[in-house]
Amino acid sequence: MTMDDYFYNGELMKCYEVAKQVTDDSEKVLADQYIKLLEEYDFASYPKATLFVETQHEERTDESYPESDAVVEIRAIKDEAQFSQRIKELEDVANTGTPTEKAQSFFTQGELFLFAHHYNESVHCFKQAVNENPNKALYWGITGQTMHRFGWMPFDALGYLEQAINLDSKNARWQWNKALVLIQLAKDLQMAPFMANAAMTLEQALAVCGEHQRSLKDAIQNTIDNMDSYVFS
Repeated sequence: MTMDDYFYNGELMKCYEVAKQVTDDSEKVLADQYIKLLEEYDFASYPKATLFVETQHEERTDESYPESDAVVEIRAIKDEAQFSQRIKELEDVANTGTPTEKAQSFFTQGELFLFAHHYNESVHCFKQAVNENPNKALYWGITGQTMHRFGWMPFDALGYLEQAINLDSKNARWQWNKALVLIQLAKDLQMAPFMANAAMTLEQALAVCGEHQRSLKDAIQNTIDNMDSYVFS
């Protein structure tokens, strides 16, 4: 695949890596343009997944993950002092825990901020979770999904969703979110290749969506059915 192929398919890190290896003068101008663009979105400093094999949990019927159970428990606390103590414990773990513990703490804090509608803080925490444990697709995926939903630039969101899909290609939600960002780019930039790749990504998402993920499957199908009305109308 070429730099353009990767770019229009939302595989921005692959586009960036290929661009850095270009030596042919006829391609150098385009490669430098891609490098400049993507480095503006911090692609040069993305955390790198290690060879450590991470368990990638499947999304449950209620659209949650085991990693979210701590959030449910904390939000159920009615006593203010007890709630404050649990938040302090989270912050302590984020400062003194192992990388895995820190990552989970930041993820929990990010979800709590998300429920409280503090979106900048939630994205900051999710990115910290990625930094501490770049092997877990959920951390990358939730970062990209939150960015897309709450106003970050499409290239920011795509970068994180790409890494989530690389780590867990069977997760239909990250595929769906990637397609939504590609549709947004097709609409904003009036570039048909983004739309064509969005359509293929949606088909892939539908193919890997579990039978227990009824609402997600319906959402993906609804996006497919209404693609023409999203753009060029």
